Amino acid sequence: MTLTKPQDLSTEAIATLIGKNARVYTTGDMLTQDFVPNRVNIELSDTREIVRVWLG
Repeated sequence: MTLTKPQDLSTEAIATLIGKNARVYTTGDMLTQDFVPNRVNIELSDTREIVRVWLG
């Protein structure tokens, strides 16, 4: 699927889609240092493109 414009990615929408606890943030945002093994972290660029997806 090709997107013509960035989509509105909210933590609630992502968590609903993947069925897991999710944290969505933009590159450069301050994050807590806690480790949550089943949390999906999704890093977005300033243009709302996915840069990285990781657990913890």
